[in-house]
Amino acid sequence: MGAFAEARYFAWERVAPDQRFPIKGKSLSPDEILGLPGWAEPFVGGPVLLARLAPVDYHHVHYPDHGTTLRHHHVGGRLWTVNWHALLAQDDILFRNEREVQIVKTDNFGQLAFVEIGAMSVGRIVQVHPLDQSFARGAEKSFFKFGGSAIVVFGEPAKWTPSPDLVQRTKEGIETLVQLGDTIATAS
Repeated sequence: MGAFAEARYFAWERVAPDQRFPIKGKSLSPDEILGLPGWAEPFVGGPVLLARLAPVDYHHVHYPDHGTTLRHHHVGGRLWTVNWHALLAQDDILFRNEREVQIVKTDNFGQLAFVEIGAMSVGRIVQVHPLDQSFARGAEKSFFKFGGSAIVVFGEPAKWTPSPDLVQRTKEGIETLVQLGDTIATAS
């Protein structure tokens, strides 16, 4: 699997039902990240990638494989700043912000749950690919308007494994800067 965005990545090999992930200072369960109860069930025990985009990054997201969108929904609406003063006062503001959630079926990696998260100055998430059409590996999926943002991708158990170097650095609490297209996972 090639990197779907230029960003700083974290990776985990398995998602537990009650697992929580650090995203810009806030931890949430997969159900909370996906925004609808039950949407996380197919991904319990599967891998997860978290990509944090900084203002200097290329803010376009690309599909990591060929496939189709199975379902999607929009979460949030109001956008809050994500500066450190705001996060100290309200540590959950990123998860009240705009999110685009898509469950996609891919040729080589099974189903993936893509969650694109925006914030003030970067909250506008523009989907450039029609969701009712098949997509190709490397095709542009969406882009964020200027600034910082985050993407969480959940996978089904035993379909793919994050790159060992990303998993190891995550255990050490280190984000890894990855360029678009760099290898971030392998199909099982």
